[in-house]
This record gives sequence, structure tokens and C-alpha cells, in this order.
Amino acid sequence: MRARARTLAGEYQLIQVRTQPDAGAVATGRLHLAPPDSLARVGAVGGAARDLVGWLDPTQGDSTWRPGASSRDPKQPGAVLTGDHLRLGQPAVDSPVEQLEITAVSEDGFWGWWQAEPGWEVAIESGTNRIVPDPAGYFCALRARP
Repeated sequence: MRARARTLAGEYQLIQVRTQPDAGAVATGRLHLAPPDSLARVGAVGGAARDLVGWLDPTQGDSTWRPGASSRDPKQPGAVLTGDHLRLGQPAVDSPVEQLEITAVSEDGFWGWWQAEPGWEVAIESGTNRIVPDPAGYFCALRARP
């Protein structure tokens, strides 16, 4: 898996489509993934392994679910790929992130499903007080061509 993850380094057009709670909402952005430099590798010692790190520049849609995804700080990257798991955003108790699970890869990119992890927040539907499911859906990341 690690060898395959390294082949995913590059620039992508990321397209995410929600299937819940509001089906059909679309978010897009430019995803950059690269092997971690020595500073990022040192920061990961004793922590989670990082195959690739990078950031997401949102271009369309709701970016409130991944406020730290645009971080280019090598110690706190906005995107971290480990095996088949891509995290967008900064993990914290009060900060939402999105977890993307890669289910297929081709020379043109990769795709799969995603789910938001809202931290401590719970969305409640007004009027009914029903707990709304966390945002989730499917995605594709198309390799940007020069």
C-alpha cells in the first residue's frame, strides 16, 4: 500500500458529492499531495505514519467542514494520506475534518467515499429536534495535467 500511495503524489481536481444529509451538494477544490519533507517526517515520529502530505484550495461549495484543509504548514498539513485514507482538515476535538477512503486508483486519479467528522458538534434539525446525519458521500480526484 505504501508504494502505491507514493504514486499518488501530484495535483488533483477534487470533486466531492454529498449523499447525506442534503444529497447532491457538490464541493470542489485543487488538491496537492507530495512526499513529506524531513521536517514533516520528524513531526510524525511516534505518531501516525504519513505517506503524502499537502493541502486543499477550495474552489466551490461549503468549506466550513474542513477549515484547516488549506494549511501548508509541514508540521500541520491540511491533507494527510496514509495508505488508503486521506484526511482533510486539522484533527482536534472542536474542529471538523473529512475522512476520505480511497477504493480505486487509476493513472487518471483516485476515487471512493468520504464522511465528515464534526468533532463535538451535532447538527439538529430545527422544528423536529432530530439529529441530522454527518455529511457523507463519494468523491473523485482527477489528476491535473500540465
